[in-house]
Amino acid sequence: MNNVFKKIDVRVFDKFLDKFAEKYIEQRTALSSSVIEEALKVSEGLGTGFDLSQIKSIVKQNAVYIDPIREKGDTPDPVNDIYRSDLGELLTTYYFEEKLDDGQRYIIPAKNISTRERYDMPGRGIDAIGYRIKEDGTYELLIAEAKVSGQKQNPPAVVDQTGDSIYKTHKKYHDNPDTLKQRLVEFSKKLDTKDVIAIMFFVISLENKTNNCEITYGCGLVRDYTCVDETKDYGKMQSNANEFDPGNIHFAILSFTEETIDSTIDLFYKKVQELTK
Repeated sequence: MNNVFKKIDVRVFDKFLDKFAEKYIEQRTALSSSVIEEALKVSEGLGTGFDLSQIKSIVKQNAVYIDPIREKGDTPDPVNDIYRSDLGELLTTYYFEEKLDDGQRYIIPAKNISTRERYDMPGRGIDAIGYRIKEDGTYELLIAEAKVSGQKQNPPAVVDQTGDSIYKTHKKYHDNPDTLKQRLVEFSKKLDTKDVIAIMFFVISLENKTNNCEITYGCGLVRDYTCVDETKDYGKMQSNANEFDPGNIHFAILSFTEETIDSTIDLFYKKVQELTK
């Protein structure tokens, strides 16, 4: 096993809010594939009434949720808080896709933020699925869970106590490879050819029980300076790491330094709304 447990301090300031609000809008307004955009360009050229710039403007205006609870100045229930959930997924996918060193990063070809069924409800299922090709030419699968918690308890319940905690979710996929295989098949329907081939490599490995499917169980836990405890917040993912053998665990605590979780999400929401007007 090659496990990683690390804490990263995240400074919440204007550049942070601008960067991740723009990333969020980009993911929420992404067309499902380059094929669709090309088809719209062709239709526009044929004079069918399609206006690609207008379509993109309409998508942008309608893909970003206006939260009526936040608009009233209140705080939504964390269970149904889209922006809380989405910010956790956004930071976790960014970490595994862009923040790691060259050669260690994963390709995450489809984002839940872009493809979830409803724009007014948090996403469900595996928070991020990705892969990377290692130096020896072998493939490694990433399945990642993202959680956000300002709970003063260490570790917070979302790490290893709740039914959908990081630990229990990853144990489900580790102990039930058929369930993971089903999730990967469903995920592959969202992908273009190159990425489908990579994901299907893992599906075939699970189907044939060949044990040549290396898996990393990724964890992204968003905390802040008022509640984080690096010595305890990894919970059972660290103390019971042997349960995920022969897989790897990569657990990143992303801890806000200038703001609390609630204030950061409110600032993030306001910036997103500002940029979509």
